[in-house]
Amino acid sequence: MQIANNTREQAMLGDFPKAIDDAVMDSNDAHQDIMAQYLNNPEIARGFARVVFDRLKGS
Repeated sequence: MQIANNTREQAMLGDFPKAIDDAVMDSNDAHQDIMAQYLNNPEIARGFARVVFDRLKGS
């Protein structure tokens, strides 16, 4: 809403920077969870490797 109704400078004075901080922190939590699943489950790791290979190969 701040983006639609304010200039960049005005949005930076409001809650927008905190919302960005929160999104980055939430993203980190999600990445940590995914990393733990990958490292603790060989089947997930193999599946991920297959998906990455296929994407790089263009399949």
